[in-house]
Amino acid sequence: MNEKVIVTCYTRNDLDGTACAYAYAEFLQKKGTNSVGAIFGKPHREAQFVMDSFKIKKLSDANKIINRNTKIILVDASDVYGISPKINTKNVIEIIDHRKFNTVENFPNAKTQIELVGAAATLIAEKFYSEKISMSKESALFLMSAIISNTINFKGIVTEKDKKMYMWLDRQAKMPKKFVHKMFLHKSTFNKPLKQIIEDDFSDLVLNEKNFGIAQLEIVNADKFMKDNIIEIRKILWEIKKERSQDLIFLTCIDIEKGFNIFVTIDKETENLIAPILNVKFVNGTAKRKGIIMRKQITPMIKERMIK
Repeated sequence: MNEKVIVTCYTRNDLDGTACAYAYAEFLQKKGTNSVGAIFGKPHREAQFVMDSFKIKKLSDANKIINRNTKIILVDASDVYGISPKINTKNVIEIIDHRKFNTVENFPNAKTQIELVGAAATLIAEKFYSEKISMSKESALFLMSAIISNTINFKGIVTEKDKKMYMWLDRQAKMPKKFVHKMFLHKSTFNKPLKQIIEDDFSDLVLNEKNFGIAQLEIVNADKFMKDNIIEIRKILWEIKKERSQDLIFLTCIDIEKGFNIFVTIDKETENLIAPILNVKFVNGTAKRKGIIMRKQITPMIKERMIK
């Protein structure tokens, strides 16, 4: 294959997706494929923090190199909702993801690998591991950071494969002490308006012909954050619901150190739908749940209930 292949992810460009695009492009290059890791837009602030911390070269701008014939590989992505509209689904030749909820049937020419591990980064690391291909220090640190982030430092969704690949990556490039805490603190420090922060990690879905929006925040000191910002959060959710023509919308806020979720709704229809799914009771539009549950876990639960 001589033409350049773009390895990319969802346009929210979170840490897992960005790390996978960077590292899998390296893997393919070492296998002889003319590939490039590229993203549509800017990296999520957490991804940017990791890149700055480890002096990782920025990914290419996909908008500048894509054309109507460009072959695409999707990593940490498997749904038509969330990828760039510039991507022709027929040009997607491979998909590597870890979500139960996906629309791989919409990519007719793609070889797919869907495994329900904690991070897509685990699956990319396994490619290097299985084929005994050397990895750059930058890719190893990028993938390790993604595994830590996606598994909430092994408190959330995590499998033995996630743990095994993390330990293997750590032998390729040692993770600095206290970096994980610094990364989580950075993720909890907002240097731009809260609405932009919420939109940075917002997922648009279509479930049973309804437009569904789920915002997810992963921070430390979630109780204090919600107490200080609940009025603004509700206002932002109303604005997003109107702007994106959402039928249903809610926010899930994860305390990444103490290990719980706080959910916020702004309408009874959403509240009545998700309360029994999450086994929570809403009081004035908020509910708290012990233990961590990720959006990628919640989405298939909602889908299953809505199609009954």
